[in-house]
Amino acid sequence: MAVTKKDQLLPVIMREIANFKLTSIKTVKIYGKQIKTFDPNWYHNFDLYPQNNYDYSQSNKSKNNRNTSNDQVEIPKGKVSQTEFEEALRKCSETANSAYNRSSIYAHKIESAIKKLNSYIIAINYEILSKKGADKFQFATTLKQIQSDIKTLSEDSLEDLVISLDKKRKHLKNFTVALFGRTKAGKSTLRETLTRGNGSTIGKGSQRTTRDVKEYSWEGLRLLDTPGIEAYQGDDDTNKANDIIDQSDIVLFLTSDDSVQPGEFQAMAQLQKINKYFAVILNVKHDISNNLEDLKMFIDIPKMVFDEDRLSQHKNHIQSHIQEYLNLDNVDIVPIHAQSGFLSTKSEYQEYSSQLWELSKIEELYSLIAYQIYTHGKNLRLSTFADSLKNFINSINQKLAAAKSQLSVQLNFMEHKQREIEKIFAEIEKEGDRKIKDKCDSLYDLIENQIGNFVDNYSDMDINRRQREWKKIVNEKNIEETMKSCIEAIFSDLGEKLKEFEQEYEYDLKNIQIDMAMNLSNINKDDTGKWIKWGSVAVGAVGAAAFVAANWWNPGGWVVGAGLVTTLASMGGSFAGDWKKADDDKNYKKDIAKEKDSLKKQVKQKRDITIKAYEDSFFKNVIEYENKVVSQIKIYIQGLSEIIQKLDDSCHEIAKINKQMQEDFDKLK
Repeated sequence: MAVTKKDQLLPVIMREIANFKLTSIKTVKIYGKQIKTFDPNWYHNFDLYPQNNYDYSQSNKSKNNRNTSNDQVEIPKGKVSQTEFEEALRKCSETANSAYNRSSIYAHKIESAIKKLNSYIIAINYEILSKKGADKFQFATTLKQIQSDIKTLSEDSLEDLVISLDKKRKHLKNFTVALFGRTKAGKSTLRETLTRGNGSTIGKGSQRTTRDVKEYSWEGLRLLDTPGIEAYQGDDDTNKANDIIDQSDIVLFLTSDDSVQPGEFQAMAQLQKINKYFAVILNVKHDISNNLEDLKMFIDIPKMVFDEDRLSQHKNHIQSHIQEYLNLDNVDIVPIHAQSGFLSTKSEYQEYSSQLWELSKIEELYSLIAYQIYTHGKNLRLSTFADSLKNFINSINQKLAAAKSQLSVQLNFMEHKQREIEKIFAEIEKEGDRKIKDKCDSLYDLIENQIGNFVDNYSDMDINRRQREWKKIVNEKNIEETMKSCIEAIFSDLGEKLKEFEQEYEYDLKNIQIDMAMNLSNINKDDTGKWIKWGSVAVGAVGAAAFVAANWWNPGGWVVGAGLVTTLASMGGSFAGDWKKADDDKNYKKDIAKEKDSLKKQVKQKRDITIKAYEDSFFKNVIEYENKVVSQIKIYIQGLSEIIQKLDDSCHEIAKINKQMQEDFDKLK
């Protein structure tokens, strides 16, 4: 036979034992076990006369380290008086005024630093792009885009800070408590209780019952009630939630004992880092509204609802989830019964109003908050301003540092590609010079080898006939056409090398863009590894998109090999140097050896002229082409280098402002 379920059997047993009105027994231990077994299936302890006072002396002890945002205190048994609480709120208001004034001063300092940075970048681009022909370079558009992107990055962050400070200015007198939690945890019930509502906003199911942030007053506090955290839909809801955290001095998170899920804390972890006092409200969802008997049983035996064993397990799970997702240690967890608090405000439950209110434990929640304000209120108010400013400075520094990092990657990448391009042209120039000489030598060697036969065969001819025959021999070698083909082959080889370079460039570019995107995902973490969710760090525009197109090495549609000019003199225009006139030739006694030697000298001279002519033409073309490519990339590299330096200077300047700000705020504590 199965053992009756604990939650079904316990209320009956506890009620019946209570009816005995025993005075000699303080604690009862109930066991549940099957017949023919020795080990209990479950057991439960409860006091016949429980004390309803909740002692925070153990629950609120926390270690003071950088992984927790909570102020570590030990709650005394006495409560903070109303007078003490009101005085604490007054001092908190004074502190908020001072903190706001300090924040405004440092916001202006950072604004000046940002404006100076943007002015520098504008000046750098103007100087570079004002150079003759620079506007025709593909890099011109890229540099202008970088300038625009960095300006947008910095000014967007500054706008966030201005809006944040303006919202805080409107509530300098208010100590703000934010309430987060999942849908159906009881946030609406708690709100209706605190505002003495009629229950009209209490949800009936899984719908998102609190669609907008609700603001209301509670015992001198400003309380902001947020939408159910698991129902956030995109950036708009997330930004609203981050804005609430930014405005708040204390953050409360409401969960319930019917379903403590890691997902709700994981959703909270997706928001801005919580660097404030953070506590959890554990709403015990035991329904006492079905009948009067259930309500009386709750009043008589509250331990039936506030089951220490069961709640202890929930607390352990909550602490574990908070440590894992929010990186906070030993967070205070306050059990309440929101429904009894709400019923205590209803006229039909007036007879039990005071008992229900007391058993709801909402006063104990308020006492915890009051004590935090009494002991640490000034620092909490200071932190609300200082943390916003610090988050902003971190954000702007991260954005500028990320932009610097992205541009540095580009700079290194493009410098490497410049060296590769220069190497390609150096190889082509060396190889082209060799090929021109080799081709000329091969052609003129053929001509020179025919000198002996030519002189022997045509020595008896008159000079005009000899010149015609010699010109015929030279023209047969097609020197101009052959050398032009040689040059075209060299440039064709250059084209192939550039195509290979283009393929490698595009491959390397894709890899570097992937690496940059992966590195970008880590730029918004602090030294604890916790996310800093202050707005969006939109540095992607300054990243891979700024890389130039893959055909930047073909400036202005440059055509390789264009404009070749041959200065080769006609080889057949003259013969031997001593036979310049036909009349002189008639009376000249022919010297065969001298004639051969004269022709060899002439061939050597023409060989040198031809090599120089084609080398000059080749180098003029290839150097002009190289200069256009390299000068263009140098302009881009120069712009990147100067912008990176200014970003670095600005990061150092903002870091100094941050240090001054922290020292100044420390003086207010």
